[in-house]
Amino acid sequence: MPCYLTPEQIAKRKEKLLPVVLKVKFGHIGELTDEANGMFFLKHRVKQARAIVKKAEELFDGKLAIAFSGGKDSLVALDIARKIIPDIKVIYNNTSIEFPETLIYVKHLAAAWNLDLAMTSPKKNFFKTVRERGWANHEDRWCCRPFKEEPAADYIESNRILAEITGTTRTESIYRRSLKPFKMPSKEPLLIRVNPIYDWNSQEVWRYIEGEKLPYNPIYDMGYQRVGCWCCPLNGPSHYKRLKKTHPRLYGFLEKMAPKHIHVS
Repeated sequence: MPCYLTPEQIAKRKEKLLPVVLKVKFGHIGELTDEANGMFFLKHRVKQARAIVKKAEELFDGKLAIAFSGGKDSLVALDIARKIIPDIKVIYNNTSIEFPETLIYVKHLAAAWNLDLAMTSPKKNFFKTVRERGWANHEDRWCCRPFKEEPAADYIESNRILAEITGTTRTESIYRRSLKPFKMPSKEPLLIRVNPIYDWNSQEVWRYIEGEKLPYNPIYDMGYQRVGCWCCPLNGPSHYKRLKKTHPRLYGFLEKMAPKHIHVS
């Protein structure tokens, strides 16, 4: 009986071992590339965001605030800004249809981080207005101005704020692809927007949150991608399937609501 392998047997052995060798080889390379990506992320993205905030502080000399929505993007912008401007004014607009968890989260974060938080709110009742006007849609987003923009604008005007830091990124939609670090106003309110993470993507935002161990909104762990108005008709059907499971009381309220909600049977 021969004590050596034939060329055919050697070829078969190599064929079986190749995936294992490649896995070990590329697994190690994968670790190195992850490390390299992290290095460039810190060196360029985070450094750039900090530089934008520092420039905004220089340009607007105290007449600067930050808009905080309770979402992941504005959380990152807030963390970067507060480490440069510890006493910066933080504006959270409570539309009156925020997730209950979001309101609790914002209040707890404000206490934990000792934020100078202003929580604005609309003058109108949302559901009463829906009964009068019907639900908003893509063609008529009537709710944004009175329930989101005007309450915050009133605070901004009364406090003589010239510029507002946001967590807006240009990866959010095709309409924001041309977003820049500083955006001059094109309509009222006449407020300059400062966008320190304008060039980040969602993966980079979560990388920063994980790296800095930031407390984030628990709504994300329930599977929601967005943490805004819980009953917004512009959210897709999947949002309401999830809402029915995670917040049955809120969903039940919509079931009894008139006029009928487009995504609730």
